[in-house]
Parts: sequence; structure tokens; C-alpha cells
Amino acid sequence: MAKPFIPSTQSLLGFQAAARYLSFTRAAHELGLTQTAISHQIKVLEDQLGTELFVREKNGLSLTPAAEVYLRDVAQALEQLAVASENVRRGTTKVTLTVACLPTYAVKCLIPHLKDFQDKHPDIVVKLFTIASFDEFAADQFDIGIRYGSGRWEGMRADLLHEEEYFPVCAPSQLETADSSESLTESVSRWTRIRTYYYSLYQDDWPAWMNAAGYEDLRFATESIFHLQLTSLAAAIEGGGIAIGRTPLVNADLAKNRLVEPFKFRVKSSSSYYVVSTKRKSEIAKVRSFRDWTLNRLRSLVTPAC
Repeated sequence: MAKPFIPSTQSLLGFQAAARYLSFTRAAHELGLTQTAISHQIKVLEDQLGTELFVREKNGLSLTPAAEVYLRDVAQALEQLAVASENVRRGTTKVTLTVACLPTYAVKCLIPHLKDFQDKHPDIVVKLFTIASFDEFAADQFDIGIRYGSGRWEGMRADLLHEEEYFPVCAPSQLETADSSESLTESVSRWTRIRTYYYSLYQDDWPAWMNAAGYEDLRFATESIFHLQLTSLAAAIEGGGIAIGRTPLVNADLAKNRLVEPFKFRVKSSSSYYVVSTKRKSEIAKVRSFRDWTLNRLRSLVTPAC
């Protein structure tokens, strides 16, 4: 029986990284190698396979049709190898679990409860990445994540964690400035509207909330603009104005009276929070442990810390 040809794991990892970034330089940085080493690995792999994997052009790299097919199979094989290896390692030594999470959710919801997971699973070391967008983070670079969106992502297992409502919030001290002899909308016209803009969105949820609540003509004295919900909410807590809050991100602040909800009108969002991992990684023991803990600890909280 002929011996099967299996390229080295290192060369396959180099190919996978180069294919993901379409850059030998970025692949080298990720794997802690030199650009020359990655280029050599790819050349050897191409020679062994008898086909080109990359089209080398003046402006960069592109995958050949053969490479696109090969990449899917290689990614699955490497994930299977990771699943088998991690499940064996867990019985003998500590393992690292990489978790990707949006910054505001990490600070407001996950971190306050993370010690409970660590106490229950002392053999798992949590490595937490906070990222502004999951587009910045390839799925195979983390074991599990808490992601915001529709829940429909190709090749991913997604378990619903929280649905979301959004509505205006401000500090109690801000609300105390309202004149009892006038309407709330008249008082708000002297306040600062805090807005949150993401690089992927052209506007925040203020227009949608105002339209749904029937406050299309609501006016503000001025505006301040922040990039993340985390900083917008921090500004609101400090009395810097009125912001759009989202459940579950503001639940703890509402419960502890750091924020109040002046208008008492909420809009249900079309997006939710999900616990996500690639379908193959979802069967790794450490991933199962974190997913089960998250769905039980965070989803079942009735009062606000999340």
C-alpha cells in the first residue's frame, strides 16, 4: 500500500494564514516567522502538490481555483486536528481558551462574571480579545466568541444569548435638571445628545428610536460623538448628556441607578447577542464548557449585571 502524502503541519498553517490575508508578510507576523520562511514554505508546498496555489501579481496575491478548494479542506483538517489534540491535552495540563468579544459587552456583561467560570474550570486559561468588529478577526483565530448580529454566519454554530432593546438613558443628575413646569421634551432641548458611530454604520439608533417613539421633532442643544457604546455610556453616566442604551449593556447601570430611562419607551432590535464558534471547534471540550457556562450564567440572569 502506497504511503499517503501529507504535507507538514507547519506548511499547511503557513498556507492557511497566507490565503486568509493574501499576504506572506501578514502570515509571517501571525505565525512568528519571517516573510522569506513563509514564501519558502509555500513554494515547497506548491512543488509537492504539483500546482500553483497563489497568483503573484504586482499589487499582491490571489488564490488559484485549486487553492480555493484546497483551503476549505485544509481548514477542516486543521480544525479536526485541533479538536482531537485539545481534548487529549485537557486531561493532562491547562489549556488556553481564546474568547473574542465586543468591548462594551466584555466590560459590562462578561468580565463581571468571568471569575465564576475560572473558579469552575481552573484548568482553562481564558485569553480574552476585545474587537470592534468581527470582520477584523478571522473565525479560526478564536475558539469561541460573543457576537452581535443576525445569528446567521456561514460555517458557524450560533446560540442565542440575549435579544436586545434600545432606548435613551442618562444620569439621574441629568434628569434632575428637568424643569417640572415644562415637558420632558422641552427640558431635553437644553441637553447634549450623545451619539455612537461605528465605522461600518452611517448613523446610530437615535433616528430609529425617535421615529418609533413618535419624537421625530425632538431637538437637542448640541451633540457629542463617540466611537464605542462603552465610551458613550461612560459619558452618559458622568452626566455628559443623553445616549441610546441597549440591553443587556445598560442593565447593571439601570439597576444600580447609575443610569435612568427618562422616556420609558423601548424599541426591539432586529439584532441579538450570540455565543459563536466554528462548527468543528464547537465540539472541543473547553469550548463546550464555556458555551454551557455562558448560556446558563449570563442568559439566565434576571437582574441586571447583564
